[in-house]
Amino acid sequence: MSAPQDAFAATLGVDVAGHGGGRAEARVVVTGDHLNPHGTAHGSFLFSLAGIALAAAANDAEHSGVVSAVHIDYVSPARAGDTLVATAEVAERLAKEDLFVVRVTSGEKLVARANGRANRRVRAAGPTG
Repeated sequence: MSAPQDAFAATLGVDVAGHGGGRAEARVVVTGDHLNPHGTAHGSFLFSLAGIALAAAANDAEHSGVVSAVHIDYVSPARAGDTLVATAEVAERLAKEDLFVVRVTSGEKLVARANGRANRRVRAAGPTG
């Protein structure tokens, strides 16, 4: 399944790959538009990047996942020019929801780490015939 269009991700310049199946990756180069007054990547930008990867990992051809909670820890700063990669992976499959871990890195440096949960519903069959 190809990733559905994510207008917000496109607005931020985020490219999503490896969509679905409990794993996804979101990649972006930090620009001046992503910075806070301290000259580092804005926390809401990092949260959005992690959330975009999480949402992509929670959705696939079989399941429709809706994120219900996210907790993020900001570990180290990112600056303009840094390439950030958010990798989301399902850590636990429960009866009706999945728990995910998302790592945002710049090279070998951990920038942020998030935990999230998403409900898991079987996609309705499309029209036939």
